[in-house]
Parts: sequence; structure tokens; C-alpha cells
Amino acid sequence: MSFVSVAKAVAIGLGGLLLGWGVLFIFLNMGGRSYCPGGACATGKDAALGLTITFLIVGLIALITALAVAANTESWRKRSRFAFATTGLVVGLLPGWLWHDSLIGQRVRLDWHAPTDRPEAVRGVGNWSVGSTVVRARTDGLTAYAGRDGQVRWELTAPVRESVCAMSARTSKGTGLVAFSGYLKPCTTLTLVNLSTGKSVWQQKTKGDESFPTATDGRVALADGTAVVLEEEAVRGLDAENGKQRWKRPVPRDCQAVTVEASAARLLLVEQCRKGRVGDITMRLTSLDAATGKQRWSSPLPVKSGYSSLYTLSVEPPVIALKERDERGTAAVLSFDDTGRARATVPFSGRTETLAIGNGGFKARPALTALVVGDTLVTAAKDRGDNVYVRRVSGYSLADGRPLWSKKYGSGKGYRDEVEALAVRPRGRLAVLTKTFTDGTIRPLDPRTGRQAGDIEPVSGRDDLVGRGGAELLPDADRGYVVVNQDGTDDAPPAWGASR
Repeated sequence: MSFVSVAKAVAIGLGGLLLGWGVLFIFLNMGGRSYCPGGACATGKDAALGLTITFLIVGLIALITALAVAANTESWRKRSRFAFATTGLVVGLLPGWLWHDSLIGQRVRLDWHAPTDRPEAVRGVGNWSVGSTVVRARTDGLTAYAGRDGQVRWELTAPVRESVCAMSARTSKGTGLVAFSGYLKPCTTLTLVNLSTGKSVWQQKTKGDESFPTATDGRVALADGTAVVLEEEAVRGLDAENGKQRWKRPVPRDCQAVTVEASAARLLLVEQCRKGRVGDITMRLTSLDAATGKQRWSSPLPVKSGYSSLYTLSVEPPVIALKERDERGTAAVLSFDDTGRARATVPFSGRTETLAIGNGGFKARPALTALVVGDTLVTAAKDRGDNVYVRRVSGYSLADGRPLWSKKYGSGKGYRDEVEALAVRPRGRLAVLTKTFTDGTIRPLDPRTGRQAGDIEPVSGRDDLVGRGGAELLPDADRGYVVVNQDGTDDAPPAWGASR
């Protein structure tokens, strides 16, 4: 057997082997993502493994047979014909590789990603999306990215020895409200920021509240024309144009203003009061006119032991997520009508699932995995008995609390798609960011029915897009999506943008 014959035989066999392992490598790095018809997600795993096995078998047969033929005493012409046929068979399987690639479906393309955060001690505390600008707040200041290409538009550094401690949940007229604090000090430096330039419109010193010495949400709010800050003894409304006081609402003795959020014209305030003995606590939900501070209505909350977690999901309609310290106390999403009358109660833990509202690791402006769309609560959830994986998105009526629909991602003990973030897209559609390990997939849903409302869109470009500690999905009407990670110091980028 000549050296040339052996070389050709080995080349034929190795070709099949390499193609087989190539398909396997692609499958493992794609994380089994694909189109999911009818809600049953087909991962493409069977096709990928089938192609892999086929390539491996063909490669081994080609290698063994070619070596045997090369050692035969027949003429070189016959050996060449066999080698040509075998090579043709291996190459002919290439369309199968392309077919496997087509199983993945439409993808969104990774357009840009921000460089790794430095220093490594910083973390994201909240985000804003205004037009084509995405603002990421870290403990040491704010950075604005262009949604199209990720170019840094401006940076605002926190005052010396101070950190970002609070952010308004909403922006207004191209501005955002942010507060800074010193080490273990309350939020006292209030700043209105022009989000086009990063310049401070005005800055005010406030009294703050000693009970909140670290970054937290709900300490400041921004309505149209009014900036609101919670202090130890009062709730103050400031003119958004110049920072001058518009109104002041005293906090009653033995009470504390816990959280405030704003819509364009309304405020939703939660206060907590102690009555007599230790552990006897009451809470109330109050609606205020943002321009004047006048009370519209006030309703008691079903609380006796104080709260362990509290999130305002919507101001109009009023919806809060409340968990008491008492394990036997209230743990539910509560909705109210425009007069303050209680409407629906959606328990955190139901018969089939447990709501996973969470705050996504962002302390100053939480990226909640729960949204209010019209009169529907849309929330991430865990299956009962599963304390690890958040694999569901469910809808509940805010009129009577009944479950409307539920969508589950991933199955079995193999590859799992976990729900990482939710966002409302233009025209009222819902976008769900899921991840398998660290890759990301965008899944559009109709929030009224839970049905798929478009093509599922895996993100291609790199496989370490969703980091640890939480992420926020910020839809961009023109280009696609921007995702901001809470921890930008590991392998996942602090922020990245993708387009269709």
C-alpha cells in the first residue's frame, strides 16, 4: 500500500469525523434553541445528534474501508473510484448540516456590546431607556449608550465619596431623577439629569431618611413637572424645572414614608405606622395629586407585622406586590380601583405555581419580572416544588385575581430556558428574555392570551450574553433590543444591543 493511498484514505475518514464533531460542537454552543410551534419547544437536539452520529459512522466506515481497499491488490483505478464515491457521500451530507442550522429559526444579530466594567467592585443599580439612548446607573455614576451602536454618549460621575442610592422609576420630558449618598448615609443629594447631555438640570440637598442607609427603590419619583423625595418627617414635591419646593406633606408621628412611585399626574405612597406595643404595625396606601400633593384617597393594607418586600407595579391602575414579615401574613399582588377600593388579590404561592417577581439585582431601580399590561398582571413564575428554575410566564386578571394563561419554557432535566426579564414592546406586545446557561433568546407573547405573537429570536454573535445577578430587557422600537446586565465585571458584557 503506497503512502499516497494511505494519505487519501485517512483524509476521507477524518473528513467525516470532523464534520460529525463539528455538528456536535454547533449543537452544544447553540444551547438547543429553536422555533417553538404551538408552545411545545423543539430544541433541534434529535436532529443534531442524528446528524452527528451519521457523520461519525460515515467517517469511520470511510476510514476503515478506504484503508482496506488501499491494501488490496486490485488496480488503483478501482480504489480511486471507491475513494471518490465515499468522499461524495460525506460531502453530500453537508445539506443536512445546513438543515440543522435552519432548525434554529430566525435570529437577532448582536450589534454591539459594552466593555467589561472596571473597577470590579461596581455593580449596576438601575437603568433608563429614553428614545435611542440607554442609561445604565452603576454605584459610581451614570453612563449613556447609543442604542444603535453602543457608543458612549455621556457619563455622569457620582459626587466624591458618594454613590447612586435611588432613581425614579420613570423619566419625564427627557430627564431622570437620581439621588446620591455617602457611606451608610441616607439619600440626600437629589439631582435631575438631562438624559440627552448628561448634565445636571439642578441639584438639591434633602434631609433623607436614616432608616435607608443603602441603595433602595421608591425613595424618589418623577411625575410630569414634579420631582418627589421621601424624607424622615415629610414627603416633598419639587418643581421639576428648578428644584424649588412646590408642596410638603408631613409624615405623622410614629409613621414612616416607605415608598413612592409616580405616573404622569399621580403619586402612589405607602406609609407604615407603629401602634403601641412592638410588632403592632399598620400600613396604608395613599394616592396623591402630583402637582399639589393633595390626597385623593387612602386605603389600609392587610398588614400587621410590617413588610419584608414591597414593589409598586403600577400607579394607574394602583397595583402593589407586598410580602409581610409574618410568614402567615399577606404575600400577594394587590390591585385597587381609582377610588382606593380593593379589587383583586393574587397570592404569591398558588396551587400550581409560585410568583417570581424579584428585583433582578438592581437596587435603586428594580428590574422586576412582573408587569401590568392593561388590566392584566404578567409575571414570571416557578412550578410548585421547583425552587430553582423560573420557567413560566403567567397572566392574571387584576379585576378578580383569576389566572388567565400560563406559558412554560423548557422541559425535562436537559437544557432549560429560564425566564430572565420581561418588557412591553410597542403596540402592547410582550417580550420575554429567556436564557439557557448564558445565551439569550427573545420570545414575543400576546399579554392577553399568552400566545406566541411572532418569531422566536435567538441572539447570535456570542454565547455569554446574560450574566449572573439579573438583567433588564429594554426594547427599542427601531432596531430591536438592548439588554443590561447587573454584574458587568464577569464574562457577560454590562450592556449589549441586538437587531433583527
